[in-house]
Amino acid sequence: MSQRSPVSLAFILLKTIKENPEVNRWDLIKVLGNNRQFDHWVTNFLVSDGFATETMVDGRYQYRLTEDGELLYRVLKKGDFIGSVFRLSGRRLRAT
Repeated sequence: MSQRSPVSLAFILLKTIKENPEVNRWDLIKVLGNNRQFDHWVTNFLVSDGFATETMVDGRYQYRLTEDGELLYRVLKKGDFIGSVFRLSGRRLRAT
């Protein structure tokens, strides 16, 4: 299995949720590979931090992006923008 960066994996998850209004737990497990990764990424990150909501529909959990999730998706979609943010966060800027 190829290792994906956290940024690219978060983008793939957000894109999967955005493009499929009826995305369910199994759809996201297929992206992540197993239940442990699902719990780590979806339950403990996306849902817990308010980027996605989890609702029960016909006995299945479905996921949708929140307003914050939509914003994070747009930011991650612009890879050059997020790269700049990472560069800024790693060092102090000094006035010249």
